[in-house]
Amino acid sequence: MLPFMANKSSWFLLTALLLGAAGVYGQLLNGGFEDPDIQQDNPYGDIAAHWGRWGNWMNRETAWEPTQSGTCLMGYHHWEIREDTSSGFYQDVTNVPAGSVCVFGLFAYKDPGTDAEFVELRLERLGGFHVLANRTYLMKELRASWQRLWIKATNETAGIRVLVNVKPKELWGRNGALKFDEAELTVLPPESSR
Repeated sequence: MLPFMANKSSWFLLTALLLGAAGVYGQLLNGGFEDPDIQQDNPYGDIAAHWGRWGNWMNRETAWEPTQSGTCLMGYHHWEIREDTSSGFYQDVTNVPAGSVCVFGLFAYKDPGTDAEFVELRLERLGGFHVLANRTYLMKELRASWQRLWIKATNETAGIRVLVNVKPKELWGRNGALKFDEAELTVLPPESSR
């Protein structure tokens, strides 16, 4: 983390400065995970609107506390994982001009005793599967309080995918949970797009 981003107010100041220059490019939808997906079969409301997900036990939660803001968050039930595969969530953002500097961030909270391997943030080409940048946070880097995780990259083509990937502990006896809230994407388009 850059020294000037060490606290929440510095992060929001940087975001505000970039947004002032960037206009309204690349806004995430439902960044606080408040809205359930109503476009598909979602009887438990555990799929967040505008977000895709994969793996097991990565759910929109309406009763977990604390939240960073609002009443919902994205929760990873590490203690429930029986497979060795990762779980995660993503969103494709189409209105990002090629050559834009993109900063994706969200708040994370590690429950005490959580022993997953890592949380990885990725920026990918729109549609996925071509990584522009990734950043891994080990459990020892995460706290039992809300902290900002972030990653930055320049997209090569129009659009971008933001992605959060959680890798479970390699062996059985998995403990704890992770919480995610208030995802944001800040876009500074190239001079020719402003």
